[in-house]
Amino acid sequence: MKQHILFDFDGTLVDSAPVILSCFSRALEVHGLQARTPIVASLIGPPLRQTLATLSGSDDGALLDALVATFKDVYDSEACLETPAYAGCQQALEQLREQGFSLAIATNKRLLPTQRIIAALGWQALFSAVYASDSYPERYTDKAGMIAALLEDGGIAAQAAIYIGDTAADGRAAAANGVEFWPVAWGYGQFASHEQPLLAPQQWLERLVRA
Repeated sequence: MKQHILFDFDGTLVDSAPVILSCFSRALEVHGLQARTPIVASLIGPPLRQTLATLSGSDDGALLDALVATFKDVYDSEACLETPAYAGCQQALEQLREQGFSLAIATNKRLLPTQRIIAALGWQALFSAVYASDSYPERYTDKAGMIAALLEDGGIAAQAAIYIGDTAADGRAAAANGVEFWPVAWGYGQFASHEQPLLAPQQWLERLVRA
């Protein structure tokens, strides 16, 4: 049986879209910019700077630095604390822990807001590790590298782990490490019907027990 369950965060455990999208709009507004592409939930997932470059249509380093700083100021201070968990996630996570599974997070979100949301939800004791986009910038630049670092540091064999996420990019990152991927039916990505995304968090434990 798999013993190590790794999770994406935004779109998988928490519904961060409304707050994040509002902060994207605010950051652009502060700098007198209009979005070059619709500000929709599918933007959530890639690193912050990459998304702001897409929204602003700019590759100007100074402008992107300013946009990132404004976003962080608005989001990290209080806005992130308004992020709710998806229905059923807390109970499912607690059940997994009670059954002896090791839980960890690998997210393209930055570490500070991730930790603040986890604390606000009272989830600190549920996860043995939280790896974010900026946790170890000298070690990885993408989620595949992040998962590799998490596995290495935890002494986790790829065949003993599962990665649960809401986007195809999550699946590719897991596959790059030889880790089984379970897609969820909610969140901000889309999957083909044959990929059989999980319909509710309660299915995590049910599927693990059957495996």
